[in-house]
Amino acid sequence: MNTDKQTALETRGRRHPIAHLHRPHRPWHFRTVVAVVFVVMAASSAPSPLYGLYQEQWHFGTATSTIVYACYALGAILTLLLAGGLAEHLGTQRTIMVALATIVASFLTFLLATGAWALCLARLVQGVGVGLLTSSAGSALADLHRDRSHQAAAAANSAATSTGIALGAVFSGLAVQFSPAPLVTPFVVLAVLSVGGLALVRAIPAWQAVPERFRPWRPRVLRLGAEPRGILLRVAPIVTAGWAVVGLYLALGVDLVAGLLHTTDRALSSLVILVVQGCGGIAPMLLRRLGDRAASVTGCALLVSGVGVSVIGYDTAHAMLFFAGAAVTGAGFGLCFMGSTSTVTAAAITRDEPQLLSGFFALAYMAVSVPVVVLGAAASRFGVAAAFSWFGLLVALLAMVAGAIAVRSGRLESQPGKPCLSPTDRAVSADLSQRTGKMCPI
Repeated sequence: MNTDKQTALETRGRRHPIAHLHRPHRPWHFRTVVAVVFVVMAASSAPSPLYGLYQEQWHFGTATSTIVYACYALGAILTLLLAGGLAEHLGTQRTIMVALATIVASFLTFLLATGAWALCLARLVQGVGVGLLTSSAGSALADLHRDRSHQAAAAANSAATSTGIALGAVFSGLAVQFSPAPLVTPFVVLAVLSVGGLALVRAIPAWQAVPERFRPWRPRVLRLGAEPRGILLRVAPIVTAGWAVVGLYLALGVDLVAGLLHTTDRALSSLVILVVQGCGGIAPMLLRRLGDRAASVTGCALLVSGVGVSVIGYDTAHAMLFFAGAAVTGAGFGLCFMGSTSTVTAAAITRDEPQLLSGFFALAYMAVSVPVVVLGAAASRFGVAAAFSWFGLLVALLAMVAGAIAVRSGRLESQPGKPCLSPTDRAVSADLSQRTGKMCPI
């Protein structure tokens, strides 16, 4: 038996050279990584309310703003697809530190920008930093949680992501209204927080054993085996529906509120992003005990009802109804994100496929970026109201399909003769699963 265990561990070591050190961790270790996720995601949304000022200063149009955003999405997606395995090489702790250093470099580029091309470069660098963080933060949170619970880690990751996006946009919107230097203040504050986060992450005792001498590393195209691809395809409809909703409100939310409330106050108009992402952060923390499938199915149902209520509220010029729908939609996104993230994180660890997380977040960023570009073009041609109504309908239909798939997969798992383990139980039984070759369906 001991020989079998040693052989299994040696085999795993050859596949994945980073071994986890099972040592007790203090609560601040876990909270530090959660805070880092929050700061980085706040940084990702902070430039959005500033585009109007950049347009006035450098005289470019909405099409250029869309290109600037596309550079951010391109940087994140390419990093996830080409450098998703960097955490295997450096370890997640060092990868998070590299991500924070990259984010700080993007802030310096923003501060020194002299034209739209510099904004494109800054957003591209920012996308690289976000891609590096998201590819490693999920597994880091699972490792640092006191109970090594994937569900708790996914809930914290989802809450930090949603609230970070929300408060980053709101903070920049307030800077536009009240700060004497709105193009400087957000980046200086976020840079200070990022440097502080880097120092704290470095102070965490190493939770992985990494080789003293690093082999040469080069970007590699993300490749997944048949089983990991099947897991990714299974959660793809839920991920796409949830993040497409985020893209819907990021692309049109400010303009929708400005027209609905007849205001030019960008801080007030960005409240819809706060409502959507704020509820997206609160829901996973309140319902963190839900199982992965229950969270996904509930989230899809909330997406359908929330988008529908928002569209009706906008068409009838009823602001309270519109914001109520936005709140329900945000809660649905948060639960979808929590359920799918927990499923993928558990599978990535138990199957020793860390790049599965990179593929998951690459899919998420495609789902949030493509709608922003498409909706920007559609709103210019057909109007904001038409673009919101039609795209809202498409997202609601996709959420219905995703919910039906989640319900069906749950029924298949519960059939007699097919016992299924929870994500936490999967982590405990990983060695047994590898030796027998039997894995529980997700």
